[in-house]
Amino acid sequence: MLVIFLVIVNLIGREAIASDGEITLKEAVNIGFQRAKEWNVNVKLTRVNSVDETMGGSRGETGKRFNWFMTFVVPGTDDYVLIGISEKKITLFSPSKQSQDPIIPYDEIKFDSSDVLQLAKDKYGLKQGKDWATGYHFTLDSIEGKPILTVVGNDRDNRFTRISFNAKNGEIVSAVHKLPYGGGLISKRIGTDTVTKRGMAIMGVVARNNNLVVWGDKKPTQFSTTKQSFIELSHNNGETWTELQANNYVTHAWFNKNDQLYAATEKELWASITSKSKGTKILSLDHMIEYIDYSINNHIAVISNGKIYYTINQGKSWEQTTVPQPFFVVQISNNGDLVGLTEERKILQKTTDGWNEITMPKSNDEPWDMKVIKNRLFITTQSGIWTRDLQKGIWRNIKVEEEVVKFIKKGEELFGYTNRGEAIYSINTKDEKKPEKVFDAVDSIVQDVDITGDTLWIATIPDYTWEEMTIP
Repeated sequence: MLVIFLVIVNLIGREAIASDGEITLKEAVNIGFQRAKEWNVNVKLTRVNSVDETMGGSRGETGKRFNWFMTFVVPGTDDYVLIGISEKKITLFSPSKQSQDPIIPYDEIKFDSSDVLQLAKDKYGLKQGKDWATGYHFTLDSIEGKPILTVVGNDRDNRFTRISFNAKNGEIVSAVHKLPYGGGLISKRIGTDTVTKRGMAIMGVVARNNNLVVWGDKKPTQFSTTKQSFIELSHNNGETWTELQANNYVTHAWFNKNDQLYAATEKELWASITSKSKGTKILSLDHMIEYIDYSINNHIAVISNGKIYYTINQGKSWEQTTVPQPFFVVQISNNGDLVGLTEERKILQKTTDGWNEITMPKSNDEPWDMKVIKNRLFITTQSGIWTRDLQKGIWRNIKVEEEVVKFIKKGEELFGYTNRGEAIYSINTKDEKKPEKVFDAVDSIVQDVDITGDTLWIATIPDYTWEEMTIP
């Protein structure tokens, strides 16, 4: 009697989570079938899936969702209808024509979304999904003539997970989750590549003398690199590390000429960070920092909510100016000149009279990215890299073997990404020498790069692939 009582209490507790407007997969199909048969009495079911929303409720915790889509076909024809259901009501009825998909033997289904969800929880510890969607989601398909009911969520390590069942008998058909491969910090010296912090999402790296700083996420998922954020400092080129204090997720970090460490979070800038102190806050904004730049002599400029905040005394005082157009990039020179690349790919330089456009030497060249080092402007386009002295205004062209689509600036060093980050080039900032390829990414997803001495430091993040889970 006690066992029965506990089961009933457990079921009541589970049902209490769901909103009145949420229904299981089979309940949704029954509503859809009724409307589809009014359209054609011969309809057959071919696919069902839950749909993400922000309506509250249980987020699929009981196998129920507010919103469902399903398709029905008329066998022997190319007629089909897409039906949408929200809170038990038909909200979409869209007949059309298309080639036929396999028919789901719906009459043979014995297991509902609530049933397979409980099995997935019991056998695999399946948890609600986050980042990619809200809660649990469900699909029903016909695969090799069998009705396959799939529940999607996260595994115990918050990896994206998909577990499929035969809806006739509850048998597990497959269980897969997205696992990371790659990621970490690569140190490249002549003839040797070493990877440390494997599996981590290293979002950035900065090196100066023997000091090295990396930041990112220790436990990234396919949809998030902010779950277990960190920033770490090494005084011996990565042999040992010390975790630094950070009030929020770090987006950028750099050293000034005196080896003082600066870091940016979502809305703040901090200076003089050490292993014993989180440093001094030098800027706090109400809105997100969208872009940040710093010159070699540590003038700093940031874009936030349509304004540029900039300092030429390392954050002791700040000026601000409104951007004339939405900016994609802002740069600040050693002389304190501000240069911006707009979302319409125009280059604007701030003067005492406002913002003046800098025209490209070739009218058909579209700037892809832009950096300022000291007082020289570097722009990458489809015809190569252009450089210009901001005072003298003379353009020079740097020929490249491959199109460089993005720059990375680290002090006086300039690097260039090729398409999809497949190769990294070192670009000479003192003359127009041909850029040198320093890294072939191969399977790596490169986020950042820096160099100190004879060591190239490459920050990478994992890629993800479906891997089988062990079926109990």
